[in-house]
Amino acid sequence: MYNRYRLTSTVYDREDEAQKIIPEKRVFLSVEGNVTEKEYFDGLSKNRVKIGINAKVDVEVLRRGKKDTNSAPQQVIELLEEYVRLREQNEDDILQEISEQFREQFSMDFIKQFLETPDKLPKKQRNLFATELKKIGYDINYRKYLKKYNNERDEFAVLIDRDMQTHSESNMYECIKYCRDKGYKCYIANPCFEFWLLMHLADIEAEFGDQLDKIKENKKVSEQHTFLSREVSNRAHHGKSGINFARRYLPYMDKAVIQAKKFPDDEYELVDSIGCNLWRLIEELKNYGK
Repeated sequence: MYNRYRLTSTVYDREDEAQKIIPEKRVFLSVEGNVTEKEYFDGLSKNRVKIGINAKVDVEVLRRGKKDTNSAPQQVIELLEEYVRLREQNEDDILQEISEQFREQFSMDFIKQFLETPDKLPKKQRNLFATELKKIGYDINYRKYLKKYNNERDEFAVLIDRDMQTHSESNMYECIKYCRDKGYKCYIANPCFEFWLLMHLADIEAEFGDQLDKIKENKKVSEQHTFLSREVSNRAHHGKSGINFARRYLPYMDKAVIQAKKFPDDEYELVDSIGCNLWRLIEELKNYGK
């Protein structure tokens, strides 16, 4: 038995669920990083009204387990498509899917009761089955949380780092074409997400106008840092408490958008040119409902 499911999270309740305004549209976003990107977009979501984003639209970053380090472009797309399949499944499909994994250990009736009324099962059996589900990465609670969102207005998107050290040019082109064919939005950061963060923190032209090649190469400069991650770290001081979105990034969102527009924004161009087209997502969110 292998870990074929990746949608998982130790925390799946969102603060905004208690708010009166329920988003009528969500952009479901699959990202490469397991920490920084998620914190950034969670911060954006929680502060969207302050940013000028209509409360009726939101961004939901798809989450995976802490030990899941599968971050190649195809794997980012795979995580998104796992969620797309989940939305299309009915309860019988989910029952069948799980039963195929455990047909030799648990009966169909047991699995059905576990899905519908788990509290009626003996605690020992219930815990045993929950443990078996975790072994294949099937997070029942998180999948139920995601399953309740199924609005025809919703959009699906990926955020991929160019990262020339690990992602080939042909691989990037293939992923971009696949996303376009499927109707997924494709956001690219060249060389990586830290460049987008740096656009909040620095005047790129004034401070790095003569170092754009260094940004593009983004070489390792220490055991902990690449060129860009060091520049971001020197300014934002990310630590155990996280990236501090409200202080470090929220006030400079417009600055980042303005600077990002000075670089290429077409996905194919971004394969070879530094830049980040995430500003498109920000403006799409801000223009929703207008």
